[in-house]
Amino acid sequence: MRKRPAAHIFAVIALSAGLAVAALLPGRAAAATPCWKQVLNDWSKGRAIGVYPLHCYRDAIKNLPEDVRDYSNAADDISAALQAQIAHRSLRTVQSDTPNGSKNGNGARSATGSDPSPSAYRRAIDNLGTSNADSVPVPLLVLASLGAALIALAAALTLTKRVRALRAARKP
Repeated sequence: MRKRPAAHIFAVIALSAGLAVAALLPGRAAAATPCWKQVLNDWSKGRAIGVYPLHCYRDAIKNLPEDVRDYSNAADDISAALQAQIAHRSLRTVQSDTPNGSKNGNGARSATGSDPSPSAYRRAIDNLGTSNADSVPVPLLVLASLGAALIALAAALTLTKRVRALRAARKP
């Protein structure tokens, strides 16, 4: 007994949808994120770069992707955060040497500092897991899903056309 052609259509659509979902889901790394990548993530999310060890800033600048280095101010922003940390540490050292031992309340803002609450759009993007420096950009995800949908539609239309041709050939 031959399979019905409609079963092929569903198989192709299910396979295409499964491949599209598997390709679009962000992978999770098993190891902890290196500190230089956390610096890049802070910068790419548009928030204040957090407080990290000095080598993290230097490593972030060394590991900047070429296009980000060429077409953005990431290196300048990260260098400024590095200089702010150096100045902050120097200020702390000087203040701890003073008789008062007073502390400066103008420290660098951490990544979870007093940033304003993000918009619904920003929260949705963050929930997709695409806001890391090395993740797939949202427009690319949208285009890929649109392409997958068009390919599935083309396959369904082709199968429908073949089924109709076979039915027409069977009629006496």
